[in-house]
Amino acid sequence: MKGSDKPYEVGRGRPPKHGQIKPGEVRNPGGKTSQQRKAEVKAGELAAQIQAKMLQELVNKDAAEMIEALSGSDLLRLIKDAMDREYGTATQ
Repeated sequence: MKGSDKPYEVGRGRPPKHGQIKPGEVRNPGGKTSQQRKAEVKAGELAAQIQAKMLQELVNKDAAEMIEALSGSDLLRLIKDAMDREYGTATQ
């Protein structure tokens, strides 16, 4: 509709002209850097590898050894932190 004298309509998906992002403008300058994103991906991959290895080890053990292995709170905390990093859950 170029060249029409119809006014610009503001609505869903059509913000006012003064609120639109201009070319070259950055709206989140304090956002994550590419290095942070790469580190998160690497941590996620490592967490997935750790999880797979631990599950394989647990499968190879009998029930008593498996229960004993799961009672280590430090180990469980390590797994949870690794999974939180993989899925982007915020740490406190």
